[in-house]
Amino acid sequence: MTIDAGNDADAIAAAPQLASEMMLSASYPESIEVDERREGLISYIDRVDMEGRDEIAEAIEFDGARPLFPKAAALISRLAQLNIDDVQSEADLRELLAGFALEARHISPDVPPWPGSPHSCDT
Repeated sequence: MTIDAGNDADAIAAAPQLASEMMLSASYPESIEVDERREGLISYIDRVDMEGRDEIAEAIEFDGARPLFPKAAALISRLAQLNIDDVQSEADLRELLAGFALEARHISPDVPPWPGSPHSCDT
């Protein structure tokens, strides 16, 4: 998002509040640079002026930060802790895997679908 600030310090000070507001919003940002996106952080703040674009801060943590996909992260964590040797039978393993697959199918993204995407309501 673009904000107007009197100086770099004001921009850095305003960023956490604006980030918190954006996380609660259903609107879409002006741009998304997925290679720069980091979970729970403001990836960077840059200054754009007549001389060009300069990064002034990066990796800023803020109160209210939250994981991008908490349900998916929890499922991955549970899968990573799974010890196959503890499973007694093939039937138990199949039941366990079926449960994980069912849980994965019910994980929805944290954001509404992009307009025009296969999962959006306007198609």
